[in-house]
Amino acid sequence: MSDPSLIVEKIDRVVRLTLNRPEMKNAMDDTMAEEFAAAVRQIQGDAQARALVITGAGNAFCAGGNLKMLQTQLTGTPEVNQAQLLRFYRSFLSVLNLEIPVIAALRGPAIGAGACLALACDLRIASVSARIGFTFIRLGINPGMGAEFLLTRLIGPARAMELLMTGETITAERAERIGLVNAVVDDSDLPERAMALAGRIAAMPALPLRVIKEQVHAANRQTLDDTLIRAAAFQGICCQSPNVTEGICAVMEKRPPKFL
Repeated sequence: MSDPSLIVEKIDRVVRLTLNRPEMKNAMDDTMAEEFAAAVRQIQGDAQARALVITGAGNAFCAGGNLKMLQTQLTGTPEVNQAQLLRFYRSFLSVLNLEIPVIAALRGPAIGAGACLALACDLRIASVSARIGFTFIRLGINPGMGAEFLLTRLIGPARAMELLMTGETITAERAERIGLVNAVVDDSDLPERAMALAGRIAAMPALPLRVIKEQVHAANRQTLDDTLIRAAAFQGICCQSPNVTEGICAVMEKRPPKFL
């Protein structure tokens, strides 16, 4: 039997999902897309999961869509290609529907659709070997998988235009400077640093984490007053939880909190 295209592990409250096609630099195909969507559904249904780390096996995060798959679209009609591509996009972007925080751990190339998967995560940690590129235009096509939307939201329209129109692949250091990644670490430190960050987040109470994620993602399409109303509503709900009592006591007693 061939190895699965994904590996899903759970370590305490953190789930680690590894793209597992190292011989192909974890290039995406329809099989991986189906398995990815199924894994996301599984994680959604796990009430104990508090954070997710997505990474790639071997020396790559993801080289993007499998070029052989792209070649099959050369003979398809625009309508058939659109339907196939939408299924592919939505399978990987289903990670956006998760209520828990999602961290991308990037080593080596994160290219095309692979870079878009990293954008769909809430936080990104890159190793010094990471190279990120939205190289669609170099294949003669416009960007797919939400690249324009996700990249513009993260780094602004001018920088998004530059990266998308040139297809340039950038270093981890430049990605950090423009706000594309949160931190750059040594290659050997990447797995530990990503899991440590996920563990710190997973130790926090679930409801405020969910609200923070919702509010940050909604910030560019709602007013300040909308944000205040939702914040007050959810703080009122949070105050009914024993986690608030624990948090207050922990601060007063100068100790780490132990949230449920």
